[in-house]
Amino acid sequence: MRTLVKYEIEKIIQSKSFIGGMLVSLVVLAGILFIGFYYSQLHISGEKIGDGTELYHEVVKESTGEFTDQKVKDILSVYIDRYQSKESDNKTFDLFSWQIGDTFFPKDIDIYLTMNEAIAQNNKMTIDEINLKAIEDLGFTAFDAPLTIGSYVTWYDLYKVNDQLFILISIITILICSIVFSSDASRNLNQLLLSTKFGRNQLTVSKIIAATCISTFVFLFIQIVSVVCFYVYNSGFGGWDISIQTNFSLKLFTFPVEFNQLQVFLLVVAFHFVSMLSIVGITLFVSSITRSPFSSLVISLGLFFLPKALTEFFKRGIIYKLLNLFPINNYSIYNFLSLLSSKRDFLLNSFIQNVVFTMIVLLIAKVVLDIMVYWRMKNNQIA
Repeated sequence: MRTLVKYEIEKIIQSKSFIGGMLVSLVVLAGILFIGFYYSQLHISGEKIGDGTELYHEVVKESTGEFTDQKVKDILSVYIDRYQSKESDNKTFDLFSWQIGDTFFPKDIDIYLTMNEAIAQNNKMTIDEINLKAIEDLGFTAFDAPLTIGSYVTWYDLYKVNDQLFILISIITILICSIVFSSDASRNLNQLLLSTKFGRNQLTVSKIIAATCISTFVFLFIQIVSVVCFYVYNSGFGGWDISIQTNFSLKLFTFPVEFNQLQVFLLVVAFHFVSMLSIVGITLFVSSITRSPFSSLVISLGLFFLPKALTEFFKRGIIYKLLNLFPINNYSIYNFLSLLSSKRDFLLNSFIQNVVFTMIVLLIAKVVLDIMVYWRMKNNQIA
């Protein structure tokens, strides 16, 4: 069996479709990481690239701590003082404080217009003149331990990059698996292969294992590369222990589970891995019933994106909730956290229950589809 698996792996990675797909994917991967980190809004928010990130880390160092109304007031006090300083026309954009201000500043007055008018009159607006919203009024979820605030913008950039990487991984997975069975059928090799000693049993199993192994390797490789790039971009993993509710880029203030940003990231990566396995199962099944790699690829891509299109027609009810089980509808971190914690959008009553249920469904789908492929190839009639 090990020899057959090795043979199938070599067969896949030596195919022109795989080689061409990997070359294109490496370019796309580099583009996602370059734009997501090096050309992120934070990194280019100064006169020179990198000035925004440098200011961000300075502000975060002063602002990290327990999330209280007084902490918010202190952060915004420093922010408006900096905004009204003599160097205000030449300053680097403080994205960290701006997003917090966008949440806590009152909406009935334009704070920035008021500060500009004060600057024009050689005056300065103080934080005491602003009627800041309270944490309780904004509905932040409260737990036994207080929420913490700190570095969140860079983690949001990591989340956005991870969303884009999942789509890339899914397309690579579909490309890999679409050729496993259909390529043999297109060259009329099925009759020969299925008539060999192990053709109907071990050869089919080895193809399934090979496709799953290669897809897993691609997934892990891309995730490791993205984490290394994030480590460089963020100058470490600072902010990992910050409450996900205080990520003012995500704006999921009412998220009901006490998770920090690292826990959310690791959970999403695990969820994406299970989703990838289900995509392997679906694509291998499609490949086993088609006679052309191109047809297998097109049909598999269509099945991958179809549930997203169907949510435009079904926006409520059981069909809508079932559609949200599909990876394309819950792969983004925002949708993952918001949909799976919503009783209206998902099947069960709690976030943890929905996560476990969805992962079990996807794993069952993978196993069932693999069994269907195995039995179909085993019982395939030789013409």
